[in-house]
Amino acid sequence: MKVHVDGISLDLPAGTSAIDAVFQAGKDVPYFCAHPYLSPVGACRMCLIESGSPRKNPDGSFIMEGEGDAATPKIFWFPKPMAACTMMATEGMQIKTAATSEIVAKSQAGMMEFTLLNHPLDCPTCDKGGACELQDRAFEYGYGASRFGFDRRHAEKHYPLSDYVILDQERCIHCKRCVRYFEEVPGQEVLDFIERGSHTFIDTAEGGLPVGFQGNITDICPVGALLDNVARFRGRNWEYDHTHTTCTLCPVGCSITVDARNGSLERIVAGENREVNEAWICDAGRFGHVFASENRLTTPMIRNEDGELVAATWDQAVDAIRAGMAGLDAHDLAIFLNADSTLEEGIAAEAFVGLTGLASVDYWPRQATYGTDAPTLTEIAQSDGVVVLGADLGEEAPILELRILEMLRGGILPAEFHHGTAIADLRLVERPARKREKLAVISSKPSRLSEQAGFSAQMDAATALAGLTGSSDNAAVSAAANLLKTAERPILVLGAEALASLSGAARSALQTLTQRTKTRILALPAGANARGLASLNLVPRSGGLRYDQLSQARVALISRLNPLAEGQSRPRFLISHDTHLTATALQADVILPAVTNYEKRGITVNLEGRLLPLRPAALKNGEAADFIRALSIVAEALEIKTSIRGIRSAQNLLSERLGVNVAELPIHGLIAPLGMRYDAPAAPYTPLLWKEGMKRSDPVYHAGMIELPMASTPTFVAGDD
Repeated sequence: MKVHVDGISLDLPAGTSAIDAVFQAGKDVPYFCAHPYLSPVGACRMCLIESGSPRKNPDGSFIMEGEGDAATPKIFWFPKPMAACTMMATEGMQIKTAATSEIVAKSQAGMMEFTLLNHPLDCPTCDKGGACELQDRAFEYGYGASRFGFDRRHAEKHYPLSDYVILDQERCIHCKRCVRYFEEVPGQEVLDFIERGSHTFIDTAEGGLPVGFQGNITDICPVGALLDNVARFRGRNWEYDHTHTTCTLCPVGCSITVDARNGSLERIVAGENREVNEAWICDAGRFGHVFASENRLTTPMIRNEDGELVAATWDQAVDAIRAGMAGLDAHDLAIFLNADSTLEEGIAAEAFVGLTGLASVDYWPRQATYGTDAPTLTEIAQSDGVVVLGADLGEEAPILELRILEMLRGGILPAEFHHGTAIADLRLVERPARKREKLAVISSKPSRLSEQAGFSAQMDAATALAGLTGSSDNAAVSAAANLLKTAERPILVLGAEALASLSGAARSALQTLTQRTKTRILALPAGANARGLASLNLVPRSGGLRYDQLSQARVALISRLNPLAEGQSRPRFLISHDTHLTATALQADVILPAVTNYEKRGITVNLEGRLLPLRPAALKNGEAADFIRALSIVAEALEIKTSIRGIRSAQNLLSERLGVNVAELPIHGLIAPLGMRYDAPAAPYTPLLWKEGMKRSDPVYHAGMIELPMASTPTFVAGDD
């Protein structure tokens, strides 16, 4: 259809909203309540436009104006400006924005004046300053001064909705984004408007906000009413160095922006990746970053003659490793690395193992793998039947839970335009109907997702798997089996508990089931890059030791793992590569300082098989280095020359193996074949999302909310905006 915006003609698909037509034309219109992944409701009344459309005669021809060849369809204009976010553009529609319509400009300025009627002048102290949509739009579209000369309404300030989210009721402009988010995305109706008219305010039920996805409301709040309490009062938006990278707390691989200031990681906000996390991240990914800037190891440490750990240089660390391995050789060394290590670090370890011929190499957490043709997160959102077996997605892959909930409400993915995701997709509706009969959840423990499922049961994964592939007296298991049988695009999600129970017979039965029902399997990887590392030969060779057999090793190099805290005993000589003084590091003979994944450059592979880039934020970490450097140090002590000594040589080898230029990977990643997988028996693994150090240790934080000093009798200047 053809639409005209300020005289610019556009060809747009049917169903496009008027606000998207405006942005597609390269024009601008202010808005506060619209959001690409929420239903449009026209609450803020800022996206006003003048609009008119041609009408047709009873015979189907357009009503014309003008004479002869100069005649054109007559445009019938609405008598007043309309909200563009809830209006659908139609064939031949004419749209005028504030750039060409004085009526629109005056209406928007008046609306801005009304919005600011009770909004306090907190801009000098509000943490949203510098990222506040209201501040920016007031400057662009407001009058600059108010005609209302009375005191503003006052409400409760700095009101904690939870440990992580602070509400300032005075600043709220009632855009309803936060209310709609909880209703439409996680399906938790915990926020709502209370009272009516000028007394309206938002609040939550007693007990606060549920932990899981609550932090997303701090991103979408267009003013400073909802703030991240972990980052609050730590920096201003313009002071941060913004780094767009990938979260590695779980195998989903959400896009995030890491905000650092003076070398300290102060804030994480969600980045948009339509194919992965859309615009949401979990609370652990948002708030659990404090460890990156607290009590970091910044220099190598070695154990002296008195048995104490003392700071050292890298050369002294090499000498200490050489002395500790006297009489031993590379075959006595065991290498264990974290499953969130990058592909570059993994291929460097593989090259080192290939060069030395050592047998004991492993990464952790690691569990049995299954299948190679995993569905994408978008395919899961658009499936018509999902069974989750032996998984607690809240611990293993939180955003996957949101994509499954998206499936229940129709799997509507907003359209994409040149200006980005559709700002107002008119197919999204408030309080959407959910088809819970499309979801079955079977696990040994109840989970958040099981409350949303049409069929759920509590039983061990092995029994459930046997019932799913054979027959069962349990109604939920039978319903799940029928769901896989009748759905056109069925998907089975296998969690840690299910993968641990996959014996040879169970694998065979599962393969028969998937072939018969054409079910696609998503086996959740145990770590952020466990799927990527599985494509490298990083499992124990014949006679080699697994991670849980550390105590049998004579010498071990352990990267960012803490096996001694898990009850294992140390080998004869221990080299720890870590970011903090963990229980394992405290028992080590040599400690090499490590970088966190917020400071790395490299590639990880998420649960879909999507290659995602890590980009380094500017954090203060002293002499910390990645695992490639740690391997180089050990190689130097052993007088071995490794083929990979840095990120560039690792990426060259990866690019050659994968056929993808990994050095120039797009920020949203891409799916590429990884080749064969390497598998080996593994110890049982219990997923845990929140780990030690992810919550702030500052006693002031735990004692209560940080409050701004307030005058006992505040003075307010009425009128000026």
